[in-house]
Amino acid sequence: MIRRSALLLALTVAACAPEGPPPNLPQSLGGSTAAVGRDPIVVVGQEVVAFYRDPQPNQPAAAARAIAELEWLADTLPNNPRWMTASDVGINSLIESRWTARRALGIPQSAPAQAVVNGLAAAATAISANDQAALARALPRNVFTLGPQGTVRVLAQPPSLPDVMQAYWALAAGPSPMGIGGVRR
Repeated sequence: MIRRSALLLALTVAACAPEGPPPNLPQSLGGSTAAVGRDPIVVVGQEVVAFYRDPQPNQPAAAARAIAELEWLADTLPNNPRWMTASDVGINSLIESRWTARRALGIPQSAPAQAVVNGLAAAATAISANDQAALARALPRNVFTLGPQGTVRVLAQPPSLPDVMQAYWALAAGPSPMGIGGVRR
């Protein structure tokens, strides 16, 4: 019964997911060059968890990076062949965190993941440089309905995303081995 409920939840979430190819991770996100050769899902996941383990107010650039990385993870991980056997609980928690962050930032569910990732990554750079013109270009109102200043206000008090830590604990072991006949255990 629990497995059936998890499957129904996963199908419901998938039906709400934006269409399109998985987003690319901008160079300004995803770790340092020291991460070369490591699974980017693991590196980005560790960065998101590092921020959300103890989110600090008044650090909107760091929050923008963490939420951009969360968006990328939630869109990429469920479709990555290596991670197809990962914990359903972890994937669902990650996706729920994504929708919670989008609601807090006024981002429509139908917004393409790449637009969200790119906008938040560029916003993080603009905020760090105190470049208001770049910030306005990074956060177009068709994706970021709160506008640049409203989005930064929310980022300065990052939304609570308790499901991020649940996703981390459920996904920390990595992909699960396949059971007999390719059925997940």
